[in-house]
Amino acid sequence: MKRLAFFISLLMALALAGCAIPKKAPPAAKTKTEAKAKKTPIHWLSWLKPHKKIPPPPSATPIHWTGIIRLVNEDDRFVLIESQSSSGVTPGEKYLSIRDTKETGVLRMTALKNSPFLIADILSGDPLAGDRVYLPTPTVATPTPQPSP
Repeated sequence: MKRLAFFISLLMALALAGCAIPKKAPPAAKTKTEAKAKKTPIHWLSWLKPHKKIPPPPSATPIHWTGIIRLVNEDDRFVLIESQSSSGVTPGEKYLSIRDTKETGVLRMTALKNSPFLIADILSGDPLAGDRVYLPTPTVATPTPQPSP
């Protein structure tokens, strides 16, 4: 019984002595003001605030091909375009012709249509038969803003 009391008192003395010894700060430790400046305070009621909704990232829109150039008239500077659908073609708009991922010309669509063919004037460049034609539109669609409640 005396031995048990001795060991308990020894353990308590060591525990109290360990708590009383001041701990040395490591050399890389920063002052309290620097530590507070780095940490952002988290309010204990932050879960009550509504969180800001993050808008979805912009999405890429696919290119809508108008058609393929089938005939080029160099003298009168116009092209004949074969198109699957002429309903989406806007007369007077500037279209681009592309060959092997390179822009070959700028075309202005005319109002003349004879399904499935379209006629466009050559504004610049040197388009050839087989080039693909499309109406340049923004490649990134901006998300529509949603009203906040």
